[in-house]
Amino acid sequence: MHRPMSRSLLLVLHFIADLQLCYAVLPLNPSARGSECSCYRPTGNDAALFLNHQFFDFRSLANETFASNLTPPALIDDAQQGGFEPLTSPFFGKGLLGDFFFPASWNTSASANSPIAMVNSQQNIYLARDTSISPVHLTLRTNRLSRFQSASDLETVEPDFMHASIRIRARVTGSPGACAGIFTYHSDDQESDIEILTSDNDNIIRATNQPGMDPQGKVIPEATTQVVISAPGSEDNGSWTDWNDYQLDWLPGQSQWYVNGVSKLNKTYGVPTEASNIQLKMWSDGGSWTGNMSVGGVATLDIEWIDLVFNTSHDAPGAACTRVCTVDNIAYNAVPQVAGARIGATRVGLMSACALAVFWAGFVIL
Repeated sequence: MHRPMSRSLLLVLHFIADLQLCYAVLPLNPSARGSECSCYRPTGNDAALFLNHQFFDFRSLANETFASNLTPPALIDDAQQGGFEPLTSPFFGKGLLGDFFFPASWNTSASANSPIAMVNSQQNIYLARDTSISPVHLTLRTNRLSRFQSASDLETVEPDFMHASIRIRARVTGSPGACAGIFTYHSDDQESDIEILTSDNDNIIRATNQPGMDPQGKVIPEATTQVVISAPGSEDNGSWTDWNDYQLDWLPGQSQWYVNGVSKLNKTYGVPTEASNIQLKMWSDGGSWTGNMSVGGVATLDIEWIDLVFNTSHDAPGAACTRVCTVDNIAYNAVPQVAGARIGATRVGLMSACALAVFWAGFVIL
């Protein structure tokens, strides 16, 4: 004999159904995680499509055991001119970051244009945090010795990037005479840069496409442009000593620079046309570009996260793109969202709405 469903059981079934509905809409309406996106579109570039996405969030390491006592490694000294120091953490030698980036250890000799020899050391690339409860960040360091400049260089393993949108949350601090570089590189004439000079005013960064000089050694005016930093959410000047979001878009025939989501510059001069790698550097050579850091000086480039969408020379984004996602103005950091989706609601807000809906469903049934 069929027994009528009790009111309590009916309430439970409605509760489960409402929860399932809630979780179905939690990722927004609609949205997609990276694995569901077939290509990515940056802000302001409707025609630009990238097939690949990588996000490196150093803040997420805060709860790792090793992060409870992160002490910066000792400064390089005069006896360490070879650049043979070991990695500061296994984190740089294996896993996602180690598969994508590697700490370089090449060096340069002094010359007329670069009067201070420069030696890159793995010891200058390390994880740090401001206090025991601050987020973890990546640091690239440079310091001046009496005989040479110790520097740092983090490069992508593959040199096969063919257009990219590079976004980095970073700050720069320290002595005058250093350059923090975020750039693509194929050769000295095929290079696109965000550069922060510690000898500049702290509200100025340099946006450059190489070459910067003609064969006669004269400066090419179109190559480098000074860009004023806008403070996040404000029209006031910012400072590169604070955390800012920097973005360089390398597109066919055009380079674009953004700071804190604000478009700062479009450039058609010197746009790279060859497959390149991506490099992060903190360096100085005593030349006219960086300036000459005083002996004992130190400067650092700190990075909270790196967000990349890109193509390689083997990619054909138009043919393979069936679901376009954006990595800009999204509700959840590093979770790409289907282009055109709503972003006003947050996960917490949706959960609150769901909880209210469940409550009222139960109230009506009872």
